[in-house]
Amino acid sequence: MGRRPPARAFGKVVVSPPDSKTERSWERAEKRLDYYLRDRPRGTQALCALLSATYLWSCVEDFLGGQAVWRVVGWNRSPELLKALGARTRDLARHGEWDRLFEYGMLHWNLGHLLMNVSAIWAVGEVLEAVYGPGRVWLLFFVSSACGGVGSWLAGGELTVGASGGAFGLLGAMVAFGWRWGGKLHPHTRRWFGTLLWPWVVGNLALGFILPFIDNGAHIGGLLGGMALGATYGNRITDNSESGDVVRWLTRGAAAALTLLALSRFLR
Repeated sequence: MGRRPPARAFGKVVVSPPDSKTERSWERAEKRLDYYLRDRPRGTQALCALLSATYLWSCVEDFLGGQAVWRVVGWNRSPELLKALGARTRDLARHGEWDRLFEYGMLHWNLGHLLMNVSAIWAVGEVLEAVYGPGRVWLLFFVSSACGGVGSWLAGGELTVGASGGAFGLLGAMVAFGWRWGGKLHPHTRRWFGTLLWPWVVGNLALGFILPFIDNGAHIGGLLGGMALGATYGNRITDNSESGDVVRWLTRGAAAALTLLALSRFLR
C-alpha cells in the first residue's frame, strides 16, 4: 500500500499526531513521574532538615559566644563565628581550606535567608528527586555548592554563606533534564523543564545584579555546575534513559562522601 498523503486544512499541511509508540512512551513517562511525585521526597526533606539543624546549631554557638539574643533570633550571625564554622572567605585558596567550598552552603545569615533557600530547595528538589532519586539530589546540591563557592571566589566576594548556590544547581539540573530528555515527555510536562522554568532562573539572576548584598557569582557558578552534572545523569521516568546500578551506587557513595566532608569542621 502507498503512503497516505498528509491531511490539509485551508491549503496548509496539518502535522499528523505522533504514532502509537511515541504516545505509549509519553504515557509511561507521565505515569512514572506521577508515581514518584506521590512518594515522599525523603532525600529533599533530609537535606532541608540538615540545613535547618545547622542553622539552629550556629544560633546556639552564637548565643554562647556572647551575641545578643535579639541578634541571634532575628538578625545576623556573627561574621567571626561564620568564618570559624566554615564560611567561604576570600583567602581560602591561600590557606588551602578547600573544605569551605562545601561547608559555606550549610550556613545562613538569618532565619529569612534560611527559609528562602530551604523553600526553593524543597520546591525544586521534590521534582528532581522524582526524576533522579534522592542520592543524586544530594550530590547535585553539594557539587553545585562547590561550584558556587568557586564562582563567588572568582567574583571577588569577601564572605559568603548560604545554600543558594546549591539551589541554583538544582534549577540547572532541571534545565539539563529538559534539554536532554524533554523530547520523551508530553509537551505539557516538558514546559516545566523549559519554558516555564527559564523566567524563574533569569528573574532570580537579574535580582542578584540589582541587589548588592546578593552573591550572583555563587548563583551563576551553582547554576552551571548543576547543568553540567545534570546533563550526565540518566533518569528513572523516561524510556531507555536510566544509568546502571553501578552508577547509582557511585552517586550515593559520592553524595555520602561530600556530606561527611561538609560536616568535617563541625565534627571536630
